[in-house]
Amino acid sequence: MYFLYNLTFLDWVGIIGSLMIAGAYFGVSNNYFSPKKLTYHLINLVGSLLILLSLYFKPNPGAILIELLWIFIATLGIYNYYSRKFDNIKNN
Repeated sequence: MYFLYNLTFLDWVGIIGSLMIAGAYFGVSNNYFSPKKLTYHLINLVGSLLILLSLYFKPNPGAILIELLWIFIATLGIYNYYSRKFDNIKNN
């Protein structure tokens, strides 16, 4: 438990981001919310941005790459959500 006292504010930002991404996956895996809904993609986007912020000060190329990919995937999911919503409005 001693290591918890040595964590910086930005370490905690990264931890919160990790918990958000894992929580979003847990929520979808257990049908708490749908991967077709905006909630899932927004949680992933914010979580990955928080992790990326923490990585800015302690760079790790592999972790930075996966977070950039996660941001791309979440952004694509948000785009698809709004595209479907726009199509539904246009077709009605």
